[in-house]
This record gives sequence, structure tokens and C-alpha cells, in this order.
Amino acid sequence: MLKKSLFALLIISNLFVFGQTISLADYEKELNTLSLDIINNDSDESKLMANEEFKALLLKTIRTEGSFDYDFKGIQAISILKSNETIKIYNWTLPKKDLTYEYFAYIQIKLGKDKFKIIELIDKSSELIKPEYKSLSNNSWYGALYHKIIYDKKLGKNTYTLLGWNGGTNLTNQKVIEVMTVSNSGSVRFGSSILKVGKKAQKRVVFHYSESAVMSLKYNSSEKIIVFDYLAPPSSNLNGVFEYYGPSLDRFDSFKVENGKWLFSPNYDAKLNRNLKDDIWNDPKK
Repeated sequence: MLKKSLFALLIISNLFVFGQTISLADYEKELNTLSLDIINNDSDESKLMANEEFKALLLKTIRTEGSFDYDFKGIQAISILKSNETIKIYNWTLPKKDLTYEYFAYIQIKLGKDKFKIIELIDKSSELIKPEYKSLSNNSWYGALYHKIIYDKKLGKNTYTLLGWNGGTNLTNQKVIEVMTVSNSGSVRFGSSILKVGKKAQKRVVFHYSESAVMSLKYNSSEKIIVFDYLAPPSSNLNGVFEYYGPSLDRFDSFKVENGKWLFSPNYDAKLNRNLKDDIWNDPKK
């Protein structure tokens, strides 16, 4: 009789556990722990293991009802950007012992009232030659850690501009201006010939500069322009040797939307905006 009672109690207990629903807040706590493991674990192997767990749990989480409207502010080592109530990007990086980085992202796309599509981005940045002139898919993404998403109807209904950072090599860093287009069916493409420098159009802009330097790349929402440091080497004989490049102390350049394109303009008057320097996004390594 006692055995039967214990068996019945065990069944009821299991039913209670299985009946419990895991909340987004519960997922958020576990994801935060894993995100910090990706950054702080001692070995690359342990970071990669934590990253695989993080990816699987994040995918499960963003497939959960209500995730599109949940802010996930409790996940410390991730960048989450949302725009136009249709696009949400979950983006993070894995730092390695050799001072290189891998980049990861999921894009959550709202196609209808309760219809979403999730796309994983596969980082191929270390393999791409002359990425400024390449159109890329989600499977050949120029990986970066994004800190700003810009939506301007003048550039196209489904066009988004992304500002980000790429760790480059152990001697250089990069900042990136990327253009992402999203089709009505929810497929994505990276690179669009709307970034114009003089008569030349580029798919994306990649800035290269010294590992020891800090570059500002920022969107001025009041003027609707992208403003950034002018980069230069300390002497002309180092032109093209990017590990010596750094920001000029007295010059900023910009991109401004005109005729459906981002048009380059040199010598932006920084006095118009004294708050140009990036804050936490100056050095994502820290």
C-alpha cells in the first residue's frame, strides 16, 4: 500500500514538473550565464562549448511566443537591435586566445501578426577578399558586432543600415557600415550599391585602423547622417599599412542620404555635435 502511495505521488510530482512552463525570464537568466562563459572562459574549447549551448538555447528562446517583444536586457554579452517593428537582430562575438574573433547572429523577422522567420548568419569575414564590393547572403556574412540599426524609407522600404565593429587581426581593428535588405518572404541580402564615395559605389564600407586606436562611427539621428573619424597614418610612407592608422584629431567625415543613396561628404563640422565619440562601443574587447 505504501509503495502504491509513493508511486502515485511520484507520478503527480512528475506531472507537476512537466506541466510547468519556462518563462522568457528563466531563459534570459540561463542565456546570460552562457553569454558570460563565452567571453570569460579560459580556453577556446570551453568558449566554443558554451557558445554551442548558447546558440541552441537562444534559438529555442526566440521561437517562444512573446520573444519578439521581450527586451532580454538581462543578457550582458550580446547586442540586440530592433527596427521598424519587423526586424530584431541577436548578435554576439566569441574572442579567441590568438586575438581573433568569431561572430554570430540570428535575425528574427516578423512576416505577419503571429508569423515569424528566424535566419542564422554564418560568419565568413576571414575568407572574403575585397568585401567592399561583394553581395552576400546569410551563409556568407561579413561578420561584425553591430551597435546601431538605421531605417530610412528614402533608402528603400526593406533596407536597413548597420553600424558595427570587427576585431580584424591581432594588429588591426575594423568598423563596418553594412546594408541589409529583407524580402517580403523574409530572405536577407547583405551589400547594396547605395554607399557612394565620389563616383564610386560600394556594397559596404570597412574602416581599418590600429589595434591601439579608438575610432568613432556614430549615427546622428537629429541630422540623419552617419559621422565618423577620418583615419590616417602618422606619415605618408605608411599609407596602406593599417596597423599604424588612427583617427585625425581635427577631422570627421560623413554619409548623408540623398537620392536614395548614402553620399560621402568630407570635413563634417564636429562643432555641430559635441557628443560624437562612441561610449561603450569604442572598444568591444573591454
